[in-house]
Amino acid sequence: MNFDQLKEQWNKEGSDVNIPDTIQQLKESRHPIEKIRKNMKKEFPMQIGAIILMALFPLQFHFPASQYIIYYVSYTMMVVISSYYLFGFYQFYRQAELYTGNTKNSLWKIYHELRLNMERYQSFGFLLLPHFLVTIGLQIYNMMEKQGRSLTELTSPQQLGLITAVLIGILTVITSIVLWTKYSYGRSARQLKNILNEMDE
Repeated sequence: MNFDQLKEQWNKEGSDVNIPDTIQQLKESRHPIEKIRKNMKKEFPMQIGAIILMALFPLQFHFPASQYIIYYVSYTMMVVISSYYLFGFYQFYRQAELYTGNTKNSLWKIYHELRLNMERYQSFGFLLLPHFLVTIGLQIYNMMEKQGRSLTELTSPQQLGLITAVLIGILTVITSIVLWTKYSYGRSARQLKNILNEMDE
């Protein structure tokens, strides 16, 4: 069943819901697919810019030259991982332009692609955690060194506090990634699912 048939069926039932005649009209009425593409179009350059800015962290945080190799090995791994995921996001963005969305099958396809890319989006964020931990670790080490202290001098309560702070930070980042994914794309995914459920009725 396509949207024209759905509209005709709902009109027969006396529904007040106005179903646009074409997918173009659906897009103009802020169709979920268009919202997804708009969000991705905004996020993509921001993600690229953030990765580029991270290359300057050693200069911004005044890391000693001896630590550059540690940071940039981690950074290189992050860039490789990011490139894989960002390429996948870009492919989905381009594919979304090709979907006509005027049949149930095409909407199911884009819905499943969206759910898959939401999982990829979260995985992408989780895989960046090791690099951030390396960066934070180097920063803590340098701060302690400036104070004439070392990690071996930390007392047991201080070590426990540091570990707890790191764990809380990791959980906070993970929670933020999940919530941001739901905020950015979850609503559109639910709207697509609702449309598909209505087409099944």
